[in-house]
Amino acid sequence: MAGSYWTSTPPEVFFRHVQRTGISEGLGHMKLADEPRTSAPTPDVVDADVVIIGYGPVGQTLAALLGTSGHRVLVCERRVGRYETPRAGHFDHEIMRVFQSLGIADEVRRIAEPARVYAFLDTDGGVISRLPREWNAPSGWDASYHFYQPELEDVLDAAVRGASTVDVRFGAEVVDLRQGADHVVVTLTDGSAVTARYAVGADGANSAVRTLCGVPTKDLGFRGDWLVVDVRPRPGAPALDIPDTGQVLDPARPNHMGRVAQRYFRWEFMLVEGDDPTEMVKPERVWELLRPWIGPQEGEVIRQTVYQFRSIVADTFRHRSVLLAGDAAHVMPPFLGQGMSSGIRDAATLGWMLDLVLTGAADPKLLDLYTLSRRPQVIDYIEESVRVGTVVCETDPVRAARRREQMRSATELPPPFEPPVGAGFRDGQPLAGHLAVQPFLRTSGGQTERSDDVLGHGFTLFSLVEPDAATTAAVAELERAIGLRSVVVGAEGVQEEGEALSDWLKEAGVVAVLVRPDFYVFGTATELSEVVDLLASLRASLSLV
Repeated sequence: MAGSYWTSTPPEVFFRHVQRTGISEGLGHMKLADEPRTSAPTPDVVDADVVIIGYGPVGQTLAALLGTSGHRVLVCERRVGRYETPRAGHFDHEIMRVFQSLGIADEVRRIAEPARVYAFLDTDGGVISRLPREWNAPSGWDASYHFYQPELEDVLDAAVRGASTVDVRFGAEVVDLRQGADHVVVTLTDGSAVTARYAVGADGANSAVRTLCGVPTKDLGFRGDWLVVDVRPRPGAPALDIPDTGQVLDPARPNHMGRVAQRYFRWEFMLVEGDDPTEMVKPERVWELLRPWIGPQEGEVIRQTVYQFRSIVADTFRHRSVLLAGDAAHVMPPFLGQGMSSGIRDAATLGWMLDLVLTGAADPKLLDLYTLSRRPQVIDYIEESVRVGTVVCETDPVRAARRREQMRSATELPPPFEPPVGAGFRDGQPLAGHLAVQPFLRTSGGQTERSDDVLGHGFTLFSLVEPDAATTAAVAELERAIGLRSVVVGAEGVQEEGEALSDWLKEAGVVAVLVRPDFYVFGTATELSEVVDLLASLRASLSLV
């Protein structure tokens, strides 16, 4: 097609929900046990239902989800306090819906800034292309947000502290981990031991939990060193004339700039041949690179560090009673801004699965679905990030110039990149495995609210038709077992504001959709007679007791 981007390395990957400002968490080091690990005897009493190792945004989100469900959670963080420098800087509408489920969306909106435009810039700063980021996202929130990570962690920490069943311990470094038949014993540096039914490693890319369990990883082939600089403008400094998010396609030194939140800005510079990482982080070199935009009189550097961007995924996210989440399970380049978001998706999925197992509603084999559901989607995000990275990091002047011209002449943009989950749904059905729409509902009181705020959180059956007796009985059974909610769109008492949900179902040719607690579609029904079978499939999939 004339004017399109289809080439051997298609630059249209830039235009699939481009969200490039996320940075992987800093890599920590955990001391490992010297002695062999053996199974510990089964204890009579456990200290917690779940012990979470790591208290970054992923560990915080999971602790808050489990704590608000009433489960006893112990968080072990090796640092003596929270990590007060920014790393990630972007999340998307799906993650805001997770924050909504925790009741903190309004607080997050106060510290996060919607990302409106992504600009691709020429070597002289001229605009090659502007991509709007205000597309109609399905989750009922703005499509993209920028944020300053310490502020987000403050909000998440408050949510965790509000759950009375969660205990957070700082300075608690894991040195050993032993698994029994139905529990985990975690030993800390002070010699104390914690016993829990399950342990979750959310302890970063150098995960001690992953190492202690011997879980291998796969390298998907991307490696690149980038200098990351965060700047806070000084009071009274002139407003910066930079894009909301901008990528400079300069083969001499690819670089990126953009807002982290209302009061912070970030620049990223790729290291090229001859660069010494120790020299690149020196203040005089940092200010030399920042000179075209800001100087030391106008801004304060609050972080400068060289990151090695990698693409790595663990072979499994579950090892018996131990589970991995976030960077402990996967690391990706930041070119889609999906590193932290993917980790919070892990927490959202793991949260409802552990809840069903811990309450005794589901057999522990349900947790086998965790890897099967999350890992394929994570790999999709990693591979897409790598494809974008190969274009961003182009240093050949001829190829870079050709690509810039192709981007200038492009006339069509592909849809946002939102891959489905890998399992935990009815394969082959319309919408199954994909992210669900969150409609706005108008209640009998005349208020208009997002559906999760009206209905609560859990499995939800949305239907366009009134149920018959068999459907009503099947719904009631799952309501008792797992708290299933059932809503007939247009029924008395609950009306849809707008037609987002109705149009979504009608376009798919279905009359009902069953949505998981992590907002992905389990399955659909094309007519009322299929709903009972759909609910029976859910029961089997969840290994309900």
